[in-house]
Amino acid sequence: MAKPLPRASRREESASRRRGPLKTPAGVWLIIGMASPFAVAGVATGIFIGLKSIAERNAGADTITTSSLDRRAEAPSGATIGIENATSANGDEDSAPPIVADPVEEDVMRQEVLNRIDLMKPLSQGDKDKLYAQVERAKGFRKIAVIPFSKSGTTPSPAQIEALVKHLKEPDMEKLIADPTVLLVMVGFADKQGEESKNLEVSRARAESVLKALKQRMDVVNVMHSVGMGGQNLFDQTNLEKNRLVEVWAAQP
Repeated sequence: MAKPLPRASRREESASRRRGPLKTPAGVWLIIGMASPFAVAGVATGIFIGLKSIAERNAGADTITTSSLDRRAEAPSGATIGIENATSANGDEDSAPPIVADPVEEDVMRQEVLNRIDLMKPLSQGDKDKLYAQVERAKGFRKIAVIPFSKSGTTPSPAQIEALVKHLKEPDMEKLIADPTVLLVMVGFADKQGEESKNLEVSRARAESVLKALKQRMDVVNVMHSVGMGGQNLFDQTNLEKNRLVEVWAAQP
């Protein structure tokens, strides 16, 4: 049997029944009705701003991700230097990719070279450490020439070497490499077709062939190294032949 409610509680319950359910004043409902559209609009505006911010961040991330690829393929013709319209290794007329000063590309390539130094077989560990320090600490890391190659080609044509030598004898280039502390790095690339081990060897052979040609044709006192980058699509993701080349970089202390 349920226990009887205390006397005070019974009085309160009885009074509540007499009063009936509580009613919200009409003025309160009017205020709520007027405020609701503004609240909904505020929420919608907040959601729109949030989505817009996310979209802008995603767009920025895409730009940063692809900038190092697009920037290598695009350059104004008026800013080009280097070897252009040199005969490629297969005998066809082929234009080398234009060269422009690009701090982003320079930083990316410097890091790529540093990553590859440990794979340079001819060097002792002491020489690798020395080369790593030279590249890492260089105040300037500048691309000075580009030599394209045909598919499977590993040796530059005589016309390409002639054009390279002529370019390096231009006043600004001659002044640069007259400094014996400037390090020259031949960076070889292959396309991404086939086995990566084969592509790595092809890229190394291309870089080494350019280095040997410079030693034979020029009285260069600078220390020179060749680095193979293996198969890449940094220069063009659809036109594979644009990724078969050697770049010459100068590391300035």
